[in-house]
Amino acid sequence: MDRTLLAFLVVAEEGNLTSAATRVGLTQPALTKLIRRLERDYDALLFDRTSRGMNLTRAGAKLRERARRIEVQYRQSREEIRSMVTGSLPQFSIGAGAAYHMEVAPDLARILSDEFPESRIRLDFNVADLTLPRLVAGDVDIMLGAIHDRPPDGIETAEVIRVDIVPYCRRTDRLADLDIVRPADLANRRWVIYRRDDAIVSRMAGFFSDHCLAPPDVAMEVEALAASFRIVGACDKLTLAPLSLANAAEQFGLVPLHLVSPIWSFGSGAWYRLSSRDYPIMRRAIDLLPQLVNETMAIPGGYGLGAMKSFPLKE
Repeated sequence: MDRTLLAFLVVAEEGNLTSAATRVGLTQPALTKLIRRLERDYDALLFDRTSRGMNLTRAGAKLRERARRIEVQYRQSREEIRSMVTGSLPQFSIGAGAAYHMEVAPDLARILSDEFPESRIRLDFNVADLTLPRLVAGDVDIMLGAIHDRPPDGIETAEVIRVDIVPYCRRTDRLADLDIVRPADLANRRWVIYRRDDAIVSRMAGFFSDHCLAPPDVAMEVEALAASFRIVGACDKLTLAPLSLANAAEQFGLVPLHLVSPIWSFGSGAWYRLSSRDYPIMRRAIDLLPQLVNETMAIPGGYGLGAMKSFPLKE
């Protein structure tokens, strides 16, 4: 990428010439000259200089928007050409959302590690909204998670499953014996919530509001979905999780509750950069995903969902 635009982006991010100069490996006077030259080229003031630092002007904000796109295109073009030349990656990073924590993501990482020993596999767990910027930046190679927004430029998605978010309780809870659980049955219960997903909390609050119930009583927030399963398996609290994890939840003594409709439903699958799809390890990951989902996410009846989807790579 053009060094001038790269320096501009660093100054915009840091808001300070001294720290920006250190990052780009220039002296502060040299960086100042570079920014002034860029302003002359665009015939516009890009920064307001204040005692507190460098603030983008309206013109500067527009250039930052364009420069970020250029940076992404530059980075992805390098990746695309590298895939043509080398065909391998020293590290392959997987970012997995909650629906994939227990079985699919670990199995995917294990198989890829066995089949591509030259690549070091990295597996991280987080929600899609937090992982997406890392995917765009190249820090994550494939993201497994919710698909409910249009992907950014250079990113492709492939839905492989519909995810229903439903309540879970321990097997001995009185709600476990009900064929259909009404929203009112959830009133006055305490909840253990997977804290990394703000969308689940807001959707649950909306569900309660839509059914004229008091806001849910969240007693505990946890960092790991398995932790919420273990906690609820030993107490009278409830938790929310994908219905597709019913088999994994059963190991903790939990069962899903059958509402007339789930708390939230959305498509989920793979997100990946178009520039990386020709790496053999990426093609194998995308081929494996529907198979692993079908093998491990057997969905109990209740919401009329069909079989998992399989998808080819788009040419």
